[in-house]
Amino acid sequence: MNKGQYIEGMRQRQVWIDWMKVLGMLTIVWGHCFPKGMDTFLYAFNVPLFFLISGYLTRRESSMHICFNKCLHNLIIPYFILAFIKAAGPFFKHLSDGQSIWTFLGILGGFHSINGIVGCNNLWFVYSLILIKLLYQSWATNHLRKIIMLLVAVCGTLIYNYLELNWMWAVTNIFLALPFFIIGNWFSSEGKNCFNSLLDRLRTIKWYFLLLVVVLLAVITWIIGYFNDCAYLFEGQYGRFFPLFIVGATTGSLMVFFLSVILDNFNGKALRVISSGTIVILVFHREFLHSLIKWISQQEFSILAENIMIFLAACVVMLVFIPIILIVKRLFPIVLGKRSKMI
Repeated sequence: MNKGQYIEGMRQRQVWIDWMKVLGMLTIVWGHCFPKGMDTFLYAFNVPLFFLISGYLTRRESSMHICFNKCLHNLIIPYFILAFIKAAGPFFKHLSDGQSIWTFLGILGGFHSINGIVGCNNLWFVYSLILIKLLYQSWATNHLRKIIMLLVAVCGTLIYNYLELNWMWAVTNIFLALPFFIIGNWFSSEGKNCFNSLLDRLRTIKWYFLLLVVVLLAVITWIIGYFNDCAYLFEGQYGRFFPLFIVGATTGSLMVFFLSVILDNFNGKALRVISSGTIVILVFHREFLHSLIKWISQQEFSILAENIMIFLAACVVMLVFIPIILIVKRLFPIVLGKRSKMI
């Protein structure tokens, strides 16, 4: 890519999307610290947000072959490489008792864990996304089919939760994730003109007015999370009430969107690096969090001070991944798929 092409590419880059991915990943890292009084708030929207973003960034290809080829390089190959690296410890630990086969089956089948053994772990999200993309490409050819997909997803979600199933399986998680993917895709396809007009109008509003909206949405999301309890999407669970989950996921996602619009003018390489390497952060952030959270829990902090320290720890971990992602991009670009070309 020559200099002119690079500059043109940067002009077309949607910086607010980078911010949504970075802020969304921060809420996931923060949520895995289980801050007191904040976990129900964070779990209300942090995973649905990423399915919305994925839907927005997805385009129907001219053929299934092209779609599969893109999924292969962008998602499937990175999934298996990262999943086996992540599960290497448990795999070798259980070689002696013959339980390692469960790790292999868990990764192959998309189980977060299976038979008490670690499977694909956090990469269930990627597994679900692969299936959703392929399903969307093959089936969502018109409005009617998209509506049918939404109805089937909602019915599947309600039945799954009514039966109180807890499979931690990426395949069943599709029911709860698919509506957000479809809605996100609508904003970049059928609703593109309306959405772009809205985006242009928001950019003319003073940042402090938008910040008030962010605060209001945060309060609403926190209240909804409090009453709905934790929505563990990796288990296919929406909490206590499905309507509350939908509203909380919507208000929380809007909160991140408005905040991203405020930050739209702040661009830089660090932002682009983190945005392009969220899959690496998703897989390995717990390894960096463990010592920090353990130290914080040993201190005699108040609940407020402890939550602030936990939030700062999550921010530090995000920044630590900047050089790691750059190293991965240079030495193992296959892990980042085609995203490595966008850094």
